[in-house]
Amino acid sequence: MHNYKEIKVFADAVLDDARFLGDGYDFQLKSSEKYYLAEVKGVGSARGSIRFTENEYMKAQEYKDDYGLIVVSNLIELPKMTLILNPVKEIALRKQSLRQIQVTYHSDSMSW
Repeated sequence: MHNYKEIKVFADAVLDDARFLGDGYDFQLKSSEKYYLAEVKGVGSARGSIRFTENEYMKAQEYKDDYGLIVVSNLIELPKMTLILNPVKEIALRKQSLRQIQVTYHSDSMSW
C-alpha cells in the first residue's frame, strides 16, 4: 500500500483502500490519465501460483485493462512487485470448485 508509486503506471495516482468493501479488488487508483482497480496477491518465493475468488475474477474480466493484478513475490527474501494489467487475458487460469461444510452453533431462544 505504501509502495504503489514505485509501479510506473501508478506513479502519479491517488490510492483509495477498498479491501473491506468486498467488491473484487483491493484498491482503486486514479491517475491523471485513467482509473484503475487493483488486486494484490502475495507469493512467498520468487515462483508460485495465485488464485482469484469468483468475485475478483468477474471484476478482472469486466474491467480488463483497467484492472491490475499486483503480485508481490519473494516475500521471504527481497519483495518484488509485478503489475499485470488484464490478468484474465494475460495469465492462464483454471477454474476449480470446492465444496465446504460450514459448522455453526446455535443457542435456544433466550431473553437478553
